[in-house]
Amino acid sequence: MPVAILARYQYGVHVFSPGDRCPARIELSDFQLLWLRRRPYATQSVRPDYECQLEFRHNGPHGALGQQCDEIEWWVRWTLRASTVDQVTACPGVRDQPDDPQDDETCLLFEGHPGRHSFDLGQW
Repeated sequence: MPVAILARYQYGVHVFSPGDRCPARIELSDFQLLWLRRRPYATQSVRPDYECQLEFRHNGPHGALGQQCDEIEWWVRWTLRASTVDQVTACPGVRDQPDDPQDDETCLLFEGHPGRHSFDLGQW
């Protein structure tokens, strides 16, 4: 069940090149923080602010992983007007490493995300 809460936004001043991550940031409400912290079997520490994890100049809302519990992921998604916390499926994308199959990288974004996979983007 999505949790729709208005939030404040922060945008840094950065110079970006193609392939970099989106500069959008969000500050979560107290309710969103509490909700994410109370997920059963939570594996992520919850912070008050998040950076968009999608590719720079992506289509659609911004997104950041808010919480993960076993195979369940909750992503914070936001626009200039509102934010939600949505349960999503992890992206099945995998980059094959032909030299060493044990070094295969898995995309860390959600299924159907806009833009390139996380392993094709620059690091934060």
